[in-house]
Amino acid sequence: MNETIQWNDWEAFCCVVEQGTFTAAAEQLDCPKSRVSAAVARLELAIGSKLLQRTTRRMRLTDAGSAVYRDVAPLFARLREIRQETLAREERVQGVLRIAAPYEFGAHQLGGVICRTLAAHPALDVKVEITQGMVDPIRDGFDVAFVAVDADLPDSGTVARRIYHVERGLFAAPALAAGLHPQLLPEDLANLPTLTTPGDDMWEFMREGERVAVPIRPRMQTANAELRLQGALAGLGIARLSLIYCEAEVAQGRLVKVLPDYPPPPLRVFALLPDRRLQPRKVRVFMEAVEAMMASGLLGSGNDAAAPGP
Repeated sequence: MNETIQWNDWEAFCCVVEQGTFTAAAEQLDCPKSRVSAAVARLELAIGSKLLQRTTRRMRLTDAGSAVYRDVAPLFARLREIRQETLAREERVQGVLRIAAPYEFGAHQLGGVICRTLAAHPALDVKVEITQGMVDPIRDGFDVAFVAVDADLPDSGTVARRIYHVERGLFAAPALAAGLHPQLLPEDLANLPTLTTPGDDMWEFMREGERVAVPIRPRMQTANAELRLQGALAGLGIARLSLIYCEAEVAQGRLVKVLPDYPPPPLRVFALLPDRRLQPRKVRVFMEAVEAMMASGLLGSGNDAAAPGP
């Protein structure tokens, strides 16, 4: 049976040689002198040779001790160098930060944060992938994955940080809106063309503080918000889109809001991270920038509460 190598004993022996006494070695290793003495004794027993000759006045290496120190000390010196290099590298913001984000949120909310982070850290590169629906940052290889959900997040092993609410509305071209009933209700959408995301057959609305679901008749289904916007501008149907995404078209009179008294529930945007602890510095710096933008009001008015994915 293979015996476990006690590398701490080898390091203690090298430290005694380098420091000159067991007392000095114990101070260097921040442990009791008795522990250092026991470590050297175990090592001598393990290799079957006396390594140090000790008297009350002096200590010297045996031939075996000299050979062991000569062969082993450079290895521990290199390990210490590697540790310092690793710590220094971790303190630098560098490497590739891989981000997943829905199109609208990535373009309109994250764009400024990403550009500021890149400008502040020249050694950092960012790769942003536009995604739709749930993303698993561990499985899919992302440092941060932003997801937008109507309801609660599904169970996962990731850390979820809620960061933003996306307010939404229904929009249509003025010509289409002009033909709608003046007292239009959410239930009337069952007889009207809508532009939706894939899988939508119901839309929810807030009515007197409660959610009400009504069936819809999708004419076009796409995860691409730009296509839904273009379809709405072309008068092809009523699109559900974020308010900020449509504000320019509304200001120019190219779109009008439909059912303004029955707003859809906002999307909740979460940042999913692979681990709560030991996050790379590039991730910490980026999330700090996101949180700073939130605090300034430039990103939005979401909740910032780190919590395990529910």
